[in-house]
Amino acid sequence: MSQSERIAVVGGTFTPIHNGHRALLHTAFQTASHDDGGDGHVVVGLTSTALATRTRSDPAHVELLGSFETRRDALDTELERVSAAYSASYEIIELTDTQGPAATRADADALVVSPEAKAQRRAHEVNRKRMTDGLRPLEIHTAPFVIAEDGTRISSTRIRDGEIDVHGRVLDDGE
Repeated sequence: MSQSERIAVVGGTFTPIHNGHRALLHTAFQTASHDDGGDGHVVVGLTSTALATRTRSDPAHVELLGSFETRRDALDTELERVSAAYSASYEIIELTDTQGPAATRADADALVVSPEAKAQRRAHEVNRKRMTDGLRPLEIHTAPFVIAEDGTRISSTRIRDGEIDVHGRVLDDGE
């Protein structure tokens, strides 16, 4: 990679992939593609099954996630579609801890996160670790919340619970 390429890091479980995830991915590609002198690169960390098991607020949801390989294939398909609009390339890596490559990659420029408080806290923790380890802090780019038609944000939990679909449409009890 040339010196002028911007590297943006984003991570998550990405299942099921919904419009909120798409906003996160678009923000990552916009961030990486921002520099005129290079094409940029997006590093997408996909949560390992073991990490998902440790970090789920509802352990019952882990079984609904599907295998890492299935999630990776679905994410790769989505990334192919999203990345077509940008000059940046991408790669998918397996996340085995909550900080991932954002905490250790010296060549990373930006971390893209959701506006959730937990994600914002983790982003600042990553930068504290980077500075402690002698690395420069990352730019933190926050993707917008995507709101469902009922005025509440889209989330994987709401989709798994059958409240909304991946586009934020409210599901009737009969669907």
